[in-house]
Amino acid sequence: MQDQPEREPEPRERRILTPAVLASVLFVAACATFAISFVAARGGLDLTPNATTPPVAVASAEPTSLTTPEPLPSAEPSVAPSSTPIATPVPSLAPTPVPSSGTLISVPPLKAGDPLRRLDPCPGHPACRIYIVQRNDTFGRILGRYNLNQAVILALNPKLNDPSLIVVGQKLYLGRDRFARLDPCPNGERCFLYTVVKGDSVKEIASRYGITQTAIRDANPTMPNPIVPKLVLKLPYPG
Repeated sequence: MQDQPEREPEPRERRILTPAVLASVLFVAACATFAISFVAARGGLDLTPNATTPPVAVASAEPTSLTTPEPLPSAEPSVAPSSTPIATPVPSLAPTPVPSSGTLISVPPLKAGDPLRRLDPCPGHPACRIYIVQRNDTFGRILGRYNLNQAVILALNPKLNDPSLIVVGQKLYLGRDRFARLDPCPNGERCFLYTVVKGDSVKEIASRYGITQTAIRDANPTMPNPIVPKLVLKLPYPG
């Protein structure tokens, strides 16, 4: 049997790169180049083994109390205080009526044209006037100048012991009524209040004001005897 000659190996087929394959290769290379450049620009890959692991929620053994959220601030616009104070209206109160205790008695006022009106009035007593003694004045001249009654002037000046001894600059009280310098009694009583001075007696006071001693005692039932200075007496008004 004749030996058959050995077959020579068939030549391998040569692969030809088609345009599609070439395009794929270039795309892959471009992507790889871009990826490498991007990572290099970012400082390379961080391969730290202790990277933080994202937290995982673990079931709690006890219920967790929820905190009530605080209320948000009001969105209303704040108004800046005005520099000008605003006046608060105050309710007007009606005056409290004062119970009347009776009409106070008064002496007749000075008439119009009376020469005494040219003098200064006594404080709180318009029917009384103040006169300052001038040079060459005498008690009689003063009475005549203003047409005054001597008994009335002596009652208005209880400390005038001797009318003939008046001096320049001395103050005299002038008027038409003996009670012109006295304050009226309260509660509408028809009397005036008199303060006793040194040397006074009930008889002398009664004569000075033209009333009786009995009238003074009746108006002052607790009056001591004798009377003393600074004692206030009620004098009934005869007018």
